[in-house]
Amino acid sequence: MKENYKKILNTVIAIIPLIGFFLLWEYVAGQSPKGILKPPSAVIPATLDAMLNPKEELLRHSLISFGRIGMGFGLAAVAGIVLGFLLGTYFKRLERILVPFFRICEKLNPFAIIPIFMIFFGIDTKEKVALIFWVCIWPIFTSTREASKTVDQSLIRIARSMGTSRLKTFKSVIVPYVLPSVFTGLKLAVRVAFFIIVAAETYGSSSGLGWYYGRKQGLYNLNLIYGSVLYITVLAILSEFIFSKIEQRFLGWKQAAFKA
Repeated sequence: MKENYKKILNTVIAIIPLIGFFLLWEYVAGQSPKGILKPPSAVIPATLDAMLNPKEELLRHSLISFGRIGMGFGLAAVAGIVLGFLLGTYFKRLERILVPFFRICEKLNPFAIIPIFMIFFGIDTKEKVALIFWVCIWPIFTSTREASKTVDQSLIRIARSMGTSRLKTFKSVIVPYVLPSVFTGLKLAVRVAFFIIVAAETYGSSSGLGWYYGRKQGLYNLNLIYGSVLYITVLAILSEFIFSKIEQRFLGWKQAAFKA
């Protein structure tokens, strides 16, 4: 009973700033000159209508963007985790050679290199997927590598002294140790992916959320300009929330592994 009360209280505390934000938005919009800022009482219904209206095709463009994000993020997750683990554990000499170069690549402004990706990959889905891969791999790689370097070697020695195989040691000791940092990198990558896809699809694209947002800008549809930003933000938050739930599930498994 007490735990349920705490959950309800935490939920209420989390919602209060959100309500305050929308109330402030509503007030400021009412005080602003017409044609500058639309209130949420107009933006939210217009966005919901765009989601349900087949002519607007907001959901279709959302699925297109989700597909591009999924492909780029999935490739980045595999490459970043594998590369980060290998360089953080077994290939220390190679790590010293490659990591300085990777740090330079990581610092490149993703918005500035969009035209370069367009030159190399064209303006179709390949360019969007490549760009998502580029921005997602660095937080995943860095978090995995740093966590792999800090694995407690005494735990590995104890497991090996008890006759545990290398594979079982990897699954029961190394993976649980590294997993929280991996999820940190994954959540950060998802957050970045949603915002870079908008920029990528705004340039030379005929589909996706970025194209949809740019189209509404061209038509000066203020309700859906603000609505698109709100919609994309909500999608990013929901995606991060889903990863948090998956993380909780895996961290429960991690605790069980250590107890065993």
